[in-house]
Amino acid sequence: MAKDTVSEIMEILRPVLGEELAAAIIEHRKRTLKKPLTVYAARMQAREYLMTGDPVGAAEMQIFRGWQAIKCDWYLKEKAREAGSINSSTRRTAVDAARDFPSGEDHFGDAFWLPGIRRH
Repeated sequence: MAKDTVSEIMEILRPVLGEELAAAIIEHRKRTLKKPLTVYAARMQAREYLMTGDPVGAAEMQIFRGWQAIKCDWYLKEKAREAGSINSSTRRTAVDAARDFPSGEDHFGDAFWLPGIRRH
């Protein structure tokens, strides 16, 4: 990648990500993925970073996940998934367990609620 291209890409990313993270994104694309960032792609990425509302978090997620690029909806879905996994890791209540139990028949002796399989 030509030095003037790198400086042009830095000028695009620096206001959005800061000096260190902008350089890390360029390095990530160049060395890790072996797909250097173009000026045009840098403009597209800068827009996507800004649309997330957390450009630094989005760029860090891109590097951490080894992604070539990031789109706003990818970032938001991943954040929602992470938040969901945190909430789902809380302890189950008796009500949660009762909802999982099949209703109607007496399945007290059935293992895993599968008829015909008895616990010993």
